[in-house]
Amino acid sequence: MVSREEDKYVVWPIYFDKSVSRLSGRKVSKKNAVDKPDIESISKAAKSLGLNPVLEKNVSYPSKHWKKEGRILIDKNDSKSKLLRQIANRL
Repeated sequence: MVSREEDKYVVWPIYFDKSVSRLSGRKVSKKNAVDKPDIESISKAAKSLGLNPVLEKNVSYPSKHWKKEGRILIDKNDSKSKLLRQIANRL
């Protein structure tokens, strides 16, 4: 589990999924969202931004606990919303 002191944000693939509503978990605008995002492509985009991504593959988004899609931990360099928009632009 990630604690607040570790200076990492948790990024879930659902944040970038075009088929998911904002209410259900999408964090970026629909025009910047993609179909079926995966942790590898998100990690690659975060790495290109210098965010030192760490992949955790066998975890699930809390509201979809049956679906083990994984998550990415990224450095807290800026606000989370700004970093998510930058990653979405790279995807």
